Amino acid sequence: MAASRDMQAAGAARTWHGERMTDRPLLLLDVDGVLNAFGAWERRDPLLPLAPGNLLVPDGFRAARADGFHLLLRPEHADWVAELGQRFELVWATMWQHRAPVGLAPVVGYGADWPWIPFDDHQSFTTTQRTGWGIGSYKFPGVVATVGDRPAVWIDDDLEPAIYEWAAERDSSGTPTLLVQPDPAEGWTRAEYEAVLAFADAVVA
Repeated sequence: MAASRDMQAAGAARTWHGERMTDRPLLLLDVDGVLNAFGAWERRDPLLPLAPGNLLVPDGFRAARADGFHLLLRPEHADWVAELGQRFELVWATMWQHRAPVGLAPVVGYGADWPWIPFDDHQSFTTTQRTGWGIGSYKFPGVVATVGDRPAVWIDDDLEPAIYEWAAERDSSGTPTLLVQPDPAEGWTRAEYEAVLAFADAVVA
């Protein structure tokens, strides 16, 4: 029953089918490795594995739980997202899929009304459409279908060389495209946020 309620709520948050809600550029935002800096956890006892009882929160982060998962979040992300929401149409581009607007958004404080890309619906692609075997490759067909011919920023910690080639081709053909690849040990940083702001200023200007 809980899973059914989650899916109904996620449907209300809108799956993405390429519809244009605004004329703003798109910002596609991943969670793990971007908003959730899972690589930054520290150990209470360095001789023991990373596990719930052996986790320390580094300076500059806060710990949280969403949908049964431990998260390591940067508090400033909420302000960054609020600012970027004035310049971009924001879309969840994460393997959390329908759980992002339902299970994650109440914890991070934003994104409950963002559409989300149903990556599992885009997996009828041939091997020539894959860019590799990572999560970025799995997401790639859904991202291509989502952005269409619109200017776009894709923030994800798992982007393969062929995805950079695709972005460069879009950019050179006149469709502004920015890839931002945070380090999971840091998450999305201020310098990367400022790069997105600069992109928005250039595109909207």
